[in-house]
Amino acid sequence: HEIPGIPQVEVEVESMDKAGNFIGWLHIEGVNLSVALVEQALSRVHFTAERSPYCKALLAAQDAAKQRKEKVWSHYEETPVEEVVPVLEEKERTANYKPVFVTEITDDLHFYVQDVETGAQLEKLMENMRAEVGAHPPVEGSFVPRRGDFCIAKFVDGEWYRARVEKVESGGKVHIFYIDYGNKETLPPSRLAPLPPAFSPRVLPPQATEYTFAFIQVPQDVSTGGLLLSPHTWAPTVIPDLEPPPCVLPMGPNPGT
Repeated sequence: HEIPGIPQVEVEVESMDKAGNFIGWLHIEGVNLSVALVEQALSRVHFTAERSPYCKALLAAQDAAKQRKEKVWSHYEETPVEEVVPVLEEKERTANYKPVFVTEITDDLHFYVQDVETGAQLEKLMENMRAEVGAHPPVEGSFVPRRGDFCIAKFVDGEWYRARVEKVESGGKVHIFYIDYGNKETLPPSRLAPLPPAFSPRVLPPQATEYTFAFIQVPQDVSTGGLLLSPHTWAPTVIPDLEPPPCVLPMGPNPGT
């Protein structure tokens, strides 16, 4: 309700983070304070205003203030605009080939690869991590999974691998993503444990990089799709006797396609 003699103030929240900090607009008696400050040449328009619904009003107010050359615009000199004629040059597309291991292929033709050049680093990290976990076994229940958390997960082969929590469901179901191999799994919390800091993604970034085939559409017919795309999941481990040879992947200007 309105109180006589006291200005009516309205706060318009545009976005807010998890901590409760927000970005918004202050309206006094129906007047946008930001627009008013720009009109009076007391403020300049920040580039982030381009995403705001008040962008046009702010820019119009700023243009008017520039013309008056007052306050913050007192020394403003308009820069002459030079007409630039774009010259279009045809460039031949070049591909930078690099050897990779394909570790996972999804039903929608996305696939994950590991860079052969960093393979030795991953093997060393996994070896040290398993030795650390073996020397200090995790206490069951010590890890409370939350979406986005990094952890270690025990795969069907009994080994631990780096993973990220994708989703937590009621009933003890945790959806995880193996960050070094690209495959996903649903596990109980008892098969998850905290990721030791010495083996975090800051030490070695996730080694599974996602790509898609360009100009290829997956068949919408379920029966046809089943024939072309037999669902399977690659185990995170690579059996030495069956280790597949690396393939060569062209790295074009748009990684991931």
